Amino acid sequence: MVVCLKVKKQDGEAAKNFLREKGWLDTERVLGKTELRYLILPITGTFDKHILLKKFPGSKFEEKNLPLVPVHSGDLKHLLKNILTEEQINELVRSYDVVGDIAILDIPPKLNKLAVSIAWAFKRSMQYINVVARKIGKVGSADDKYRLRNYEILTGEKRMETMHKEAGITMHVDLEKAYFSPRSSHERERVANLVKNGEQVLVMFAGIGPYALTIAQKKPQTQITAIEINPDAVRFMEENVRTNRLGFAINPILGDVIEILPKLNKKFDRIIMPFPEKNWNFLDLAIKNANKNCTVHFYAFVHEDKLKEAEEKIKKAAQKEGRKAEVLRVLKAGSYAPRTWRYVFDIKIK
Repeated sequence: MVVCLKVKKQDGEAAKNFLREKGWLDTERVLGKTELRYLILPITGTFDKHILLKKFPGSKFEEKNLPLVPVHSGDLKHLLKNILTEEQINELVRSYDVVGDIAILDIPPKLNKLAVSIAWAFKRSMQYINVVARKIGKVGSADDKYRLRNYEILTGEKRMETMHKEAGITMHVDLEKAYFSPRSSHERERVANLVKNGEQVLVMFAGIGPYALTIAQKKPQTQITAIEINPDAVRFMEENVRTNRLGFAINPILGDVIEILPKLNKKFDRIIMPFPEKNWNFLDLAIKNANKNCTVHFYAFVHEDKLKEAEEKIKKAAQKEGRKAEVLRVLKAGSYAPRTWRYVFDIKIK
């Protein structure tokens, strides 16, 4: 319930302007009205009843249950402006993620005391968000083998499981059990658009299947082998394949790529390696399983001054396997640290 000024409709506009000038109008509440003669204006702060009654004769003060104004995502900075500095707001707005109906924030320790207030602003600014959580530690800090991190739920429902939609596909994921990043959505579409129908595609470290699903949907005549070591991630991937009816194109396999690939005894036309933290350890394995003129999408965290060294390292890895590697393009695919980026190297193996 909030205190409201019940004013005659003919005085409504003047009353709104006066309350706004005085700072007494509660702009976070919806304005009310009666069927006939009155407008209901929510008021806040240390307003003066006598001034209002004198200025608007016939008005009254009543308590009403007026709802909050629905806020759109574009108003997020407005909601945060009384909590954070402009610099802090810009940093937060750049670094948050949305997975399904879960907003994931990266709140620095110095803002710990404001974490709940920040979470409330996020939840209110996006009406479809039901959970607001913060990242705890880096990727792999909770489980290095499965690339998991911890999360703290700040407000909303107590879960990290959701249904995420991207590029026309639906994915079931639990962020505490399986790695997934929405930030790679454009990169997944870019790669999928490069795939040619009929290709044999290998997705190493396939997770819940975002690369495989995106490719299968866009290029249904491909055959995709998707290998993942995390049993929970494979369970979600299998469900996602069924949900999107793409089982004709995707073969999910549970296991370590080091053990699985030799057993498959198969070469591929395109290999995707979305594991930037440790991909250098698996590049030789990818090259061994590459057909002639295979394209490898190799992701790695590299300092911007070390790109030429990274390209030379790729070429030497190919030479070691008796092959040649041509780096077709190098693109930034995400930030990591100052002057260090997540790069994708599109490589042709000859």
